[in-house]
Amino acid sequence: MCLICVEMTKNKLTSKEARSNLRETYKTLPKEHVYEVIKMIWKKEDEEAEEAEQLLEKEEHENH
Repeated sequence: MCLICVEMTKNKLTSKEARSNLRETYKTLPKEHVYEVIKMIWKKEDEEAEEAEQLLEKEEHENH
């Protein structure tokens, strides 16, 4: 596993940070692994979007 994967697995990187790190390091990684990292980032983006949606819903309930 590369450093991006390790940090994402530990939940220490946002999807934005992971994308930034991947932009800086993708040339040093095997193409197959770059694809795996991208899939991890997509999954993280989905999770972050879900969390944001839940926060908005919670906020709406509290304001009504």
